Amino acid sequence: MACNCAVDIHIDSRGDVNIYNCAPPDPVRQAECQACAPPAAATCIPVTAGAKHKLSREQKLGSLAVGIAVPSSIAAGVIHMMRRFLLDLGPANPLEASAFVTFAKISRDTLTCALGSFDATPPALRGRLVDQSLLGDPSEPLNEAALTKALGREIVQRIGVQVFGDPMGLDQERPGRIRVYEPPPEDYFNQVRICRINDLRTGFFIPPPDDYTPAEIEHDCAVEVLDGQPQVVCQVRTTDCPGNSLPGPVTACERVLNVAYGDGVILEGVNYFSTDAKVRFSDRLTGAAVRDVDAHVWGDIDTPVTEDNSNGQHQLVNDCRVHDRLAFSVPNDLAPGSYQFQVVVPNITGIGVFGVELLSNAQFLNVLPAPTTRFEIVTESILARKETSPAWWGSDEVGLHTTAYAFDTSLQLVDFPDPADPSKRTPAQDQSFKDIQNVDFDSGTRRDITRKVFAPDKPILGMLLVVLGDEIDSQHAYDAQITSIWENFLDLVKDQLPYISAAVGGAGLDLLKKFSAMKAILEGIGLLLLAGIDLLIAWWAPADPIIRDKIALSINDLATLTSSNTPAPDPTSSTSAEGIIVRVNQTVPPVKLPNEYHEVREYDCPDQDSLYEITYRFTQVT
Repeated sequence: MACNCAVDIHIDSRGDVNIYNCAPPDPVRQAECQACAPPAAATCIPVTAGAKHKLSREQKLGSLAVGIAVPSSIAAGVIHMMRRFLLDLGPANPLEASAFVTFAKISRDTLTCALGSFDATPPALRGRLVDQSLLGDPSEPLNEAALTKALGREIVQRIGVQVFGDPMGLDQERPGRIRVYEPPPEDYFNQVRICRINDLRTGFFIPPPDDYTPAEIEHDCAVEVLDGQPQVVCQVRTTDCPGNSLPGPVTACERVLNVAYGDGVILEGVNYFSTDAKVRFSDRLTGAAVRDVDAHVWGDIDTPVTEDNSNGQHQLVNDCRVHDRLAFSVPNDLAPGSYQFQVVVPNITGIGVFGVELLSNAQFLNVLPAPTTRFEIVTESILARKETSPAWWGSDEVGLHTTAYAFDTSLQLVDFPDPADPSKRTPAQDQSFKDIQNVDFDSGTRRDITRKVFAPDKPILGMLLVVLGDEIDSQHAYDAQITSIWENFLDLVKDQLPYISAAVGGAGLDLLKKFSAMKAILEGIGLLLLAGIDLLIAWWAPADPIIRDKIALSINDLATLTSSNTPAPDPTSSTSAEGIIVRVNQTVPPVKLPNEYHEVREYDCPDQDSLYEITYRFTQVT
């Protein structure tokens, strides 16, 4: 039944073909069909007849333009090399030589279509999506130094957006606004205030929250056998606090974070009004100053300095509605142990009673060597809680792919055993999940996908797992797409990995010497990779994204997740550039076992009206 929807039937048969109309049209289905959208236009891989309709290229690019935040240098570099390849220009450097080999595996028609799609994108939209500095004269090769510089600039800008809410937040410093009053005698209010540490609220957060989350509270944990199974059981610590006590009717200890040498810490608070602010480490027991550490300041210039109270009088806005941010690195040569730390701001207020500097409330950190333990991540299962709409149009067919990266103390890539051939080494571990390509996913369908997606055999400082899931057309279409798009494009991404590594660890990113928050840096790299992948897929293929994720963790994060001495993390949510909402541990609670942690990550895609979930297992292996 067509009813305003295109029907394209292909039949391969050497014998007779008999077609029977066995029933009159279904009036309910006919009403639904009248509302269906036209099939996706201008795709370089044909949409399979009878498959669920795909989002148009314009819809995908429009969504990415809203969510991508920073233009992609990966996509720009690939487009420039593709144009040179189609002009039959020879490769001029090792990067182009490798890319041209990959392009040769893809049909010339597909490449021409993809390039035409890019050229047909309105210039203003192109400028928001790709780094124009890499789209030069096609007679000139892609300059490797220029690519490295562009990748570094993009990572810095993506970190700026993630941490400071502004692409320039890491490249520049900005003082906050002065929000102080001249204190009367015996006024003990902390006018410089630490409200959050790595996004966890402190006991000095004002106005005081109604309740603190488990992640903000210190716990005592132990392994107990429950129903024959050893489990990690935690109790709130109420006495002998390793740091501050939390305010409230029920006494509890504020959590003290463990931070590895060289890792970064991000503070949010009030009155970081000088870019010369520092962080002072002191002995926890004696209070004697140990070290002043340089900091990176990005002040809140949007929240007003004053407001009218209920009596119509002006009053300072100096509570935790203010979002001054400050980042600092834990020195590599500090002795391990528990430290008190404070933000130290030079007195530029003109109020002499403060002395030469203002000090914040005192907070605490445990400084530890980076763990030497090895960790693995395993995918356990995938569940379609809600298939893409409309459900009556057919089952979903899911293409799933993961790529894992590991980084050392210099933020250089650490190689892995190749999952396809353990005798070989690879800069990234790929899993294509071809065993679920024939599965029809309806609402409620669950499949086992147990395999290692991250399994290093060398010491690391941090890791990144990129997860890509798409609703595709059919097994035949997906096979073609895997060979001509996914695997080939991932080869193009791998070709750029040395340049990404050089950009992060090279002299071009001296800024990262003062900003070393490993998780934020890895998330910036993950966003860079996802942006490049999604833009090229949008210009190339009809698959619709339904799962997009980046799991970025430092070695200390992995140790905390799998430790028997800490509770499971709080539920979280975030939104990808494609508009996919990623919820962690919100519907299904996490499971914490000795040296093992299980979490469920949900992928809610409003564009497809779908909801998928994947269960992951994190394990200490040595």
